[in-house]
Amino acid sequence: MTAPRTVVLTSAAGGVGTAVQQAAEVSAHAYTVIGLSSEPAHLLSGAPALACPPTRDRVRFSERVLALVERAGPCLVVPGRDEDAVVLCERAAELAPLGASLTSGPGPAVRQAYDKALTPALLAGSALSMARTAATLPDALAVAEQVGYPLLIKPRRGNASRGVRLAHGSGELRRLFVPMQDVAQELLPLVADDRRPWDHHGDERAQVGEYSLQFLIGPAGDDLGCFASRNNLSGGTPRLVEVVDARTLGIGTRAHEALTRSGAWGAWNLQGRLAPCGTLRFFEINARPTGLTGLRARLGFNELDRLYEACVLRRLPPPARPPVPGQVIDVSGPQGDAGPVLRRRGEEAS
Repeated sequence: MTAPRTVVLTSAAGGVGTAVQQAAEVSAHAYTVIGLSSEPAHLLSGAPALACPPTRDRVRFSERVLALVERAGPCLVVPGRDEDAVVLCERAAELAPLGASLTSGPGPAVRQAYDKALTPALLAGSALSMARTAATLPDALAVAEQVGYPLLIKPRRGNASRGVRLAHGSGELRRLFVPMQDVAQELLPLVADDRRPWDHHGDERAQVGEYSLQFLIGPAGDDLGCFASRNNLSGGTPRLVEVVDARTLGIGTRAHEALTRSGAWGAWNLQGRLAPCGTLRFFEINARPTGLTGLRARLGFNELDRLYEACVLRRLPPPARPPVPGQVIDVSGPQGDAGPVLRRRGEEAS
């Protein structure tokens, strides 16, 4: 039996926090998860989350985390939200002497991922393609001239589908776009196969077509593995997840090289759609675990284990067991709980 491992988890009651706890539960290692929350909440173990100032109170929030880490000793600090990651990266140099590590870094790259106006720079100079993105109204109008309408208008800082709007013409774009707060982005089309209805729930809002690639990179740039999936969404939330072989997308090595060129290490999630030409184009990058981290762990790709080994224990984890492509898993249960494998790719829904 290995020594217990300690995880300090911020925003513990959110979707990412729940998924990280699920990964700890299915691990062969014993984890002590110390959860923090700005609101009353309980962990999956039933233990209450510890009170913590909200992230917007940057100083008090980070001081609370540092004080807790100082008592906990060597640990992995897992930000449950993008905002948490940005604030905590500012204190990364103070975590290291305590034997603690964040799940992603360095700070400049994490801030680029959080600020959608800066995110395309993470892939600049690489062979990867990012959806055209504009941070000013004149640039947004120029993007519309290049690719046409509709354009997506997104909060410059944020994630998931919160605050996303569609502009169907220049008048609507001018009315909806808020300078300094929004970005306008090309709406990537869905290819025919990614539009096919395969949602056994019969939800008309559900669609296939958004790909999620979770990359793990060691502090020295080592490739710690990648998990790729094609996600069926409803209202921006995954309902069904199909495991995909990342090699068939032709993206793994190029994405790893692009991220390490920016100095990135830790957990990085790239989201995209498959273009008609067969190229995967990305529209968002997040520097953290995701709401599917628990599912990936259940399927043999435990990010928590691999990040703890590489970032806290400073040793390379054993090679990841490749997930079996074609599995389709229902994740629409409470708290995103993963149900059984429903079928293989190409089989009819039950």
